Amino acid sequence: MAEEEGQEVIFTENTAPDREIWDEKGGLIKKGAAEIAERDQDHVPEVKVLTTLGMFAVPVTAETTVGEIRQKVQEWKPEYSLEQIELVCKDKDAWGPLFNKTSRPRDDDETVESLWSDWDIPRRMMQVALWIKEKNEETGEWESTFWKMLEESKCDDWSFQGHTI
Repeated sequence: MAEEEGQEVIFTENTAPDREIWDEKGGLIKKGAAEIAERDQDHVPEVKVLTTLGMFAVPVTAETTVGEIRQKVQEWKPEYSLEQIELVCKDKDAWGPLFNKTSRPRDDDETVESLWSDWDIPRRMMQVALWIKEKNEETGEWESTFWKMLEESKCDDWSFQGHTI
């Protein structure tokens, strides 16, 4: 930390002045992780819940379950019942094409540690997307809007930059 004109300036891993902590692809190298750990003794791991209205942070431990996070979201958004709240995220270590392929609603008994890459590196965080289930008028059951969105967006003739998928 440094002070400029009475203002406290906090350096995070994204603004660290020591560029030696990053590899050529922008990834944090082990040396950098250790340096950040030394500078960040007060790190509080948290899951960021992304919504269309902004972000909500839930402090967590490795053992925190998705069900416990859902309860915190319900406390934050009491207008939704617990049954309506669905949290979607990718598999642990998924990136690139696997980010989307592995994203799905998570089970209540899954733990943060089972989903969070590099759990032991300070200042890392996990993001989940909040989806609100809709009630099926015929059955009265809560249905996933995430799976509904995927089903409705399916197309037999997908192409990306001229390549058929």
